[in-house]
Amino acid sequence: MESKKESEEGDGNMDCTMVANEAAANVLESKLDVTVGSSSKDTLWGSLPNDILDRALLFLPFPELFRVRTVCKRWDSLVLCNNFQHLFLDCPVTWGQFYTQRFGRKSGAPTSVVWNTYDLSLRKWVCMPEIIFPAAVKALSWNLVVANGGLLCFAALEACRMLVCNPMTKAWKELPQMKRMNSIAPALTHMVVNNVTNSYTILFAGNKNHKESEDGYRSTEVYNSISSSWEPAGPVPADLALKSGAFCNGLFYCMTRNLTTGLYKVIILNLQQRVWIDKNVLLPAGFENYPYVVACGGHIYAVAGSLEGGQLPMTSIGIFELEPTSLEWMEIAYYQNRDFLCSTGAIYGCGGDGTKIFVVTYAYDMLVAVYDISQGHWENPIKGSFYDLKDIYETRFSFQPDIAMSP
Repeated sequence: MESKKESEEGDGNMDCTMVANEAAANVLESKLDVTVGSSSKDTLWGSLPNDILDRALLFLPFPELFRVRTVCKRWDSLVLCNNFQHLFLDCPVTWGQFYTQRFGRKSGAPTSVVWNTYDLSLRKWVCMPEIIFPAAVKALSWNLVVANGGLLCFAALEACRMLVCNPMTKAWKELPQMKRMNSIAPALTHMVVNNVTNSYTILFAGNKNHKESEDGYRSTEVYNSISSSWEPAGPVPADLALKSGAFCNGLFYCMTRNLTTGLYKVIILNLQQRVWIDKNVLLPAGFENYPYVVACGGHIYAVAGSLEGGQLPMTSIGIFELEPTSLEWMEIAYYQNRDFLCSTGAIYGCGGDGTKIFVVTYAYDMLVAVYDISQGHWENPIKGSFYDLKDIYETRFSFQPDIAMSP
């Protein structure tokens, strides 16, 4: 039987959470139309203790948290304080996984970017907060080259400079120059984030400044945030063009196309030993169009389309799981939604999160279909619209908001 003291402590924590939830709801209900000191309502907000305000902000949806930071300096600084970050680590509320961001610029804002991304938890497209680059590098033209966890990596190609940022904390770090690639033109990029050690690894493979048949194309470099340095890896096997990749259980799996036969297969990079391994893992017959390799729930999957008579549109999209010992593919699911397949001429991107694999079309509206492995069914596709953005460019990266992650 719990003691009276324990019961009172529990009630106190519950009351605190209830107040925080109500405060968070009030923030959203007021549509964030608050300016400290402008009315009695705002005075009430200004008088809230920091611990209650911390909890209220913590329970906000991810994009809304960004918006309330613009209300006043106090709210902006709370998100960056140690207490808020500790609460974030212990909080049962988690922000969803986001995927396939579309970046663009709005008129009158050439030194910042706005972006839309697909929220896998809410199953909808959301507008993310504006990203403003540090003053010293605003004049350069930046493109997102890789992302994962809570980090984004931008590159200014003409200046051979790279920046990693956490958009939650507005923290930035410039990376050193690579050792072998004398310019930033990788055929394939990937980022692996380690939340335990608060570190990350960036993989650049294939140098697009060279033809795919040339030795210079086969370069591979790996950045380690702990040592803050790039290290060369073994060359990519010859006569292969790199297409997509996924990290799973310490290994990086890469979808490639043979330059001679045109066949697709998966090769493996051991990131610890930095050596590529080619076991001739070919794709299942009949599903060799727009293939991607995806990591999901500790397993590796291939997602690819099938064409009838070699003509578009695709007749089906197949998902296959790679058996780690035999390296054989096992059939998992097929997708034959006619509207989805006719909306595009290709699979634009794929990704995985938890028990879900998502497939994105190459279309301006960018349809997303999601397959739930645990439930064994496809969710209805969701469409996004980006007609308000200028100079749009797309990415195929996942993004998991994380306050604790340092660039």
